[in-house]
Amino acid sequence: MLRSVTRRVCRALFVMVALYSILCAALVPAGALAQRDTAAYQFTGQQPPTNVALTAPALPSEPAPSPEPDARAPLTLDLRALSPGAVKPGGTVEARVNITNTGSTPLEGVALELSGLTSRVTDRTVADEWAAMDAADTSHRGTVRGTSATRTLGPGEAAEFTVRVPTDSLGYTRDESLWGPRRIALTAVTGAQASADATQSSTGGTAAATLRTFLVWQPTAETPRISLAYLAPLASADPALAATDPDAFAKDVREGAFAAQWDIAQRADVSWWLDPSMLTDLKVPKGMSTLDEALSKLDPAPSDSTPSPSPSPPTTPAASDAGGADEPASAPAPGTTWGQDHTWDERRSALIDAASSHDVTLAPFALASPATARSTAKLLEKEASAAATSAGLSTAPTVVRMEPEAVSAKAIRASGAKVALVPAESFFSSTNPNVTPSGYAQLARKGESTVALVGYDTRLTELSEHLADARDPELSYQRALADTALIAGQPASAPRTLLLAPSATSSLNPERTSHLLDTLSAAPWVAHAPASTLLDAAKAGKGTTSIIGESGNYWVGTVKSVRAIGEGSDASPAHIDASPEKVPAGASERVEKSLTSLTDVRATLKDPSYLSGAVLLAASGVSSPFFADANAHVRRLSSIATVTEANTRRISLTLAGTYNLVSNEASIPFTVHNGFPTPATLQPTVSFSDRIAKTGGKLSPITLPALTTSDHSVPVQAVKSGNGTFTVMIASENGVILDSRESQLSVNPEWENWTTLVAMVLLAALVAMGVIRAGRTKSDARSPAITAPEDLESVDDPDASPHHS
Repeated sequence: MLRSVTRRVCRALFVMVALYSILCAALVPAGALAQRDTAAYQFTGQQPPTNVALTAPALPSEPAPSPEPDARAPLTLDLRALSPGAVKPGGTVEARVNITNTGSTPLEGVALELSGLTSRVTDRTVADEWAAMDAADTSHRGTVRGTSATRTLGPGEAAEFTVRVPTDSLGYTRDESLWGPRRIALTAVTGAQASADATQSSTGGTAAATLRTFLVWQPTAETPRISLAYLAPLASADPALAATDPDAFAKDVREGAFAAQWDIAQRADVSWWLDPSMLTDLKVPKGMSTLDEALSKLDPAPSDSTPSPSPSPPTTPAASDAGGADEPASAPAPGTTWGQDHTWDERRSALIDAASSHDVTLAPFALASPATARSTAKLLEKEASAAATSAGLSTAPTVVRMEPEAVSAKAIRASGAKVALVPAESFFSSTNPNVTPSGYAQLARKGESTVALVGYDTRLTELSEHLADARDPELSYQRALADTALIAGQPASAPRTLLLAPSATSSLNPERTSHLLDTLSAAPWVAHAPASTLLDAAKAGKGTTSIIGESGNYWVGTVKSVRAIGEGSDASPAHIDASPEKVPAGASERVEKSLTSLTDVRATLKDPSYLSGAVLLAASGVSSPFFADANAHVRRLSSIATVTEANTRRISLTLAGTYNLVSNEASIPFTVHNGFPTPATLQPTVSFSDRIAKTGGKLSPITLPALTTSDHSVPVQAVKSGNGTFTVMIASENGVILDSRESQLSVNPEWENWTTLVAMVLLAALVAMGVIRAGRTKSDARSPAITAPEDLESVDDPDASPHHS
């Protein structure tokens, strides 16, 4: 009995302990324990042991030790110069670095150390990793080869430190095959002491910050060479800026983005990627500085007022912006006259003159997106062709640039491009090939047209795009030298050509870009080549697929697919899934509608350049740079619709409400308005309902002087009496109706009146003749009948029988 009770008590106690343990486990913040334990491991730089359960219920862990304050001195480094570009035996390497004390206390014994690794860099990802290392990481610097003199830097003080090292003491091999880029580190140290050793200016010290860069070792006079082409963009983020904001346009040409592009494009060793919209012959009005100001003058649609019976004197409605509208039909306001924009004309003339001495390719008109609907793109291609022809560049090829993340075979073919500009890595089998091919290929598939691909080097192109905002551009110059030397030193004897092609929307610094190009031109392993070298080879399919071939540039040949390019985890180019570029919904359709309407009106003008501003505005609706700001793009589409309507209404006509035609022939008057400051030629036509009338022969074209309103008439011949309608239309030479007006018409032709009169006269004559004849003959003239005497009784009693007795 006692055993049973004891057993039951023990069981009860055991259950209570278990329940208490479970309750404690539920109340302890396990997640917090896990975070604290993880933080402790992260701080020590180690990984948690695999047998530790960080979320297991246990006693609260000790709080993680707080991080030790960074004992390194607050120094920043900026590379001022590293020379020479190619380091040869028996020479001296000189590095000049600006060191700044960003702290609040003086620092003594500040010096600069030059160290490096002796191994050659043969992999561009290794160069990426070296360049990306944090300046605060002072490890992995290699052997110290030289130091500068020491000095004290006060709070906020900056000074230039110079270190010189004999090239023979760098430890590089003189094997000719091992020439190429080497990694070096420039480290700021504090607490250094002046050195008695003649080879070292200082010794000791604590490393505070390291700047990593490259130099190129050239043990022999001759090195392999690669060719390098630079495709300079000449395009505006807003192709219609001259019409929407002339002041901003003039500033952009003088000192803005275009000024920077133009400074670079004038170099003899660069090729052009030119937006043909810049070659358009353009006339814009003066006195209206913004599009909104022009739109504020938009006049209501012309009313159907009755035209004057006699020709009215010409009137001159005021002109408005290329996006503007008509003023009332009166004298123009002071200063609101149409004319040439001198800034636009000067830029256009400069482009045409310089193009004759440059290698020129054309961009899509107004930088139209490759995703633009084909029907719209074809209209823009016509505009581009006309502009290029006017500038003498009709043979310049058009190259469609694809955004790196949007590259795909489907997108390229959908764009209708014959030549596409893409990252070269998009058609390489690997983004980091052992031997880098030339930057061109062909996209071909059975049953489909072949597309020439021109590929730019992603790393070098991005480097050139970021020069303007680079904190230390000298590092970029050294990286460009290292990359080109690395590629030139790859095991290939076949010639190769690379391309740098910064985006038209990138911010360019002319001085830094020129310095980069000069630095590369001075390198013995780099030769200049025009971009057309790649383009012509791509279109012709010429080259060799062997790294030792001699039949042309080494290239990848024909490819069936291409890959989009993004940034990998190590900041190197990587193949990614394509993210197609999209044109905002309805944009292509709106632009197409506007371009069609403006083209129809422009066909009537003696000088079509007065509509160029409106055409540029319409084209900007599918311009890729505008897609970055959705709100701005929506506003632009709205402006396009308003501007197109305003300009199409510059050519119009008016009619009276009702016309009565009471003769065989007459002239129906109508009034035509020409709101353009150039003569317009129009073809009038007339149609009638129920065929109650017809025109009196073929109508001749009407030529209206500039800025006039004049009365005209249509000769009409009556066909039959009746009521109906007639429509007067004015059309362009190609038959497109520009405006039409319908009115009521009542026809009562003169010849019908005369016919009725003649018939009535003849009827009256017949009646008169009968009366005259009857009066003449009296009763004797009647036809013979019964001559017996009449029975008077039967006359008195008609019902009586004649035989009644």
